[in-house]
Amino acid sequence: MSETLTDVTPDQIAELDKKSQAAYDVAIKNRQALVAKKPELKTAFDQSVHPQSLCGCGSRLYISGHFSFEGCGSGGGPNNETVYISSSRANIGLQPNQGTQVTLAGHATGAGTNINLSNIYMQGIVPDAAKLIGVSLSFTLSINSGSVSLTISEGPRLLAVLVSGSGVQANGEFTGSGSGVFTQA
Repeated sequence: MSETLTDVTPDQIAELDKKSQAAYDVAIKNRQALVAKKPELKTAFDQSVHPQSLCGCGSRLYISGHFSFEGCGSGGGPNNETVYISSSRANIGLQPNQGTQVTLAGHATGAGTNINLSNIYMQGIVPDAAKLIGVSLSFTLSINSGSVSLTISEGPRLLAVLVSGSGVQANGEFTGSGSGVFTQA
């Protein structure tokens, strides 16, 4: 899926909308299950509204656009690798592919096989968000054959899970975490 933002069809947007919401719901349920087993982690996984970046008023935003993932590691089997995450064409708004144009600069460090993917269209839903631009965010990145997911958090609060469409031709695998910032373009 290396289309321009205007080439993404409504059906693809609807598919990614469902896929992103399902990934977000699974991440929340996994956190709740962990807290049920270990109540002392409740504070660490708090989903309460953060006053600086979230309004608590139910405004739902989309993050959508084309993202690139460039690894700095050696080829072959899994080894320590840093993947640089960037976007040159992305939007944060009330509808996919509309709203404020942004760029993303970030990284994730973990185990990988020299990933190099460019121009991958991804989309995610951010429930109840007011400010995502200029805020330091935490990432968990997962790349495998056929898909890419980028989990975005601010502090302990899960904000969104960006997902790619099916059929991503990944040249390897990667799992890791890091951080980044969206900047207005």
